[in-house]
Amino acid sequence: MAASDFEIRRENTRLTEYNPKADYAIVIPGLSDQVNGGLSDACRRVAEEGTKNQCEVLELIDLRTGRCRFNELGNYDEVGSRKFWDFIERYSNDRFAFIHSHPTDGFLSSTDMQTFAGNVQIQIMISTSYDGFKRIAYGNVKKPGVLLDLYYENDFKPLRNRLRDGVLEMVDYRFEFEKLKVEIAINEFANLGFWEVDGRV
Repeated sequence: MAASDFEIRRENTRLTEYNPKADYAIVIPGLSDQVNGGLSDACRRVAEEGTKNQCEVLELIDLRTGRCRFNELGNYDEVGSRKFWDFIERYSNDRFAFIHSHPTDGFLSSTDMQTFAGNVQIQIMISTSYDGFKRIAYGNVKKPGVLLDLYYENDFKPLRNRLRDGVLEMVDYRFEFEKLKVEIAINEFANLGFWEVDGRV
């Protein structure tokens, strides 16, 4: 998914690099060792491939088997082409983890959360920096077709008022808007858990 201003500014503006000594492991309670192993292997692969190609890399991991069912190389700040959307439409009864790399700190963007919230097939959303800082949202509360900008309209009013009143500059407003959208979406849709796992060494 596309990196937002929020994802870029949240924590770390420097590009990261794949580190073979880093810990890319994922351990989500309630999932089998086989599935957690598949998620962990995918995190390592997308980080390594992302570093090699300086792009975001996506893998969809089947939550029954732990196997990769779809992969894609994106560009520097986004991944998830028409092929991805066609795939999840074709396999509407299956459940996946969407694992992808971000070139900076790996924080989930509002576009990531839009995909996570609006698609029943995507039960886990994971982003990782190339060097192993992972964010994991896990949930089965979904609103297909949701547009988070409209869905959270009332939550954004105080922020818009601060922009209107000149308290915030536009660049700061955009950052705060993205930050709020991600945080609200995590609180609502990651009903089975949200983790930040630092595997950097």
